[in-house]
Amino acid sequence: MAEDRMYLSVDENPDGPGLIAVITQGHPRAGDANCTVLTLEIVEDMAAAERWYERMKVEKPWESRQ
Repeated sequence: MAEDRMYLSVDENPDGPGLIAVITQGHPRAGDANCTVLTLEIVEDMAAAERWYERMKVEKPWESRQ
């Protein structure tokens, strides 16, 4: 299982334009039983979501990678 890994999930924003990007610790598709939402953001498109994800991995204090 990969519960210590961070994942980016992106889907349509049901309340308006753009996409909802979510960073989680753990992911059901990776076989994780527990998932924690670390942060989320409304972004323009998939490229913006990927840039945001890379920036958050550096900026956020909850990162715990070695």
